[in-house]
Amino acid sequence: MKTAKYKSIVRKTITWEESSGFLQFLSSVPDRVRTFNQSFEFCIENLSPLPLDIDGDTEIPLQVGFVLKRNNLLLPELQYCLYSVLKEKMLYGYIGLYRNGSLTTLKELKPIRDFHKGEAVLHGWLTQLVRASCEKITL
Repeated sequence: MKTAKYKSIVRKTITWEESSGFLQFLSSVPDRVRTFNQSFEFCIENLSPLPLDIDGDTEIPLQVGFVLKRNNLLLPELQYCLYSVLKEKMLYGYIGLYRNGSLTTLKELKPIRDFHKGEAVLHGWLTQLVRASCEKITL
């Protein structure tokens, strides 16, 4: 009979998503959008359900971090969206038009390389979304 007690040591492996701040950044997006809406009174909200395809590609939606849409009461027929796609450990932002379950990209935005400093870039992305919906940019 063994008298010694063995303790198992469990080491948690920290993933890139955790150490880079990526997960923390993504989880903070709803609060940052809420603050932006309260500060400037814009109607930006999560798009639900997510698009079925982006620019005709059904694989891209699987890499999306978030999709936000702006409801512009003056242009209800045009739903402008801000969406992000994770590529090569950077989060790329895009402005697009949402129609019938599909997103069409209109503009690529500055990517987020340092997620610990992503708030400023996200603010710029939200501003670009509002600008696109006011200027009615299209393809």
